[in-house]
Amino acid sequence: MARVHFANLSPPESPMLDKPSTTFQPESSEGEMLRIKPQNTITFSRLGNDLVGTVEITNVDTKDVSYKVKTTAPEKFRVRPSTGVLPPSASVNINVMLQQGQQMHTINREKFLVMCIGLTDEISTNPQDLTELWKKISAKSSSVEQHRLKCALPANCDESGLESMFGGAGNVIAGPDQYGVMSGSFGGSSMMGMGADKQMSLLQQTISHLNETTHRLEVQVKRNHRFQWITCVLFVLLALAIVYILKIEIKSHASEYCTTAERNH
Repeated sequence: MARVHFANLSPPESPMLDKPSTTFQPESSEGEMLRIKPQNTITFSRLGNDLVGTVEITNVDTKDVSYKVKTTAPEKFRVRPSTGVLPPSASVNINVMLQQGQQMHTINREKFLVMCIGLTDEISTNPQDLTELWKKISAKSSSVEQHRLKCALPANCDESGLESMFGGAGNVIAGPDQYGVMSGSFGGSSMMGMGADKQMSLLQQTISHLNETTHRLEVQVKRNHRFQWITCVLFVLLALAIVYILKIEIKSHASEYCTTAERNH
């Protein structure tokens, strides 16, 4: 089956995005094997204290397909499920959650890549075998179908309220691989925007460390007290032994003196 390219059907790049349109062209929502909803953009919405986006993928092929979801910022998002197998006509909802403590206001810079390959009878559907298969296969392979999605916040989103839950300003340093495992890392200034969760985690670690230190000090104090008692007991025993020896010596000298005096008389 020939691969159909949808690059020419995609809408132009939004001017609000930080990267030029030449570096990212969204594909159509429907390919030879998968149908993707939403079509081009994952819109995140507030769910409790989280920012969550949902992507529905459907197998429109006549054979089983294996899918894999990658992102430009794996340290920023939690994707569940990120891989799996879809029988024909089956669908799955993929939840994308922004990790608390990350940069909420730069979410529109990130992108997701949904890839899939058709499975034949010779390919095992064992999760370990599929993991190895995705490690070996290249994303640029002609057998891999790709769907690219941008990220966005809703127009009526209250960012001021969410900034208290998610990290503040910081610089993201892009890596060499756009969808690599560690394609982005935070610069030193991002530590200044540590979110509430990270601050609480750091506080808990500090408290735990202080508790361990206090426990060690208490054990040391108990050992010192025990050592002091042992020292006192040994000192008393030594004093008693010295007094006993002195009494014996005095009695011995007194007996010798009396014996000598009797002989002289």
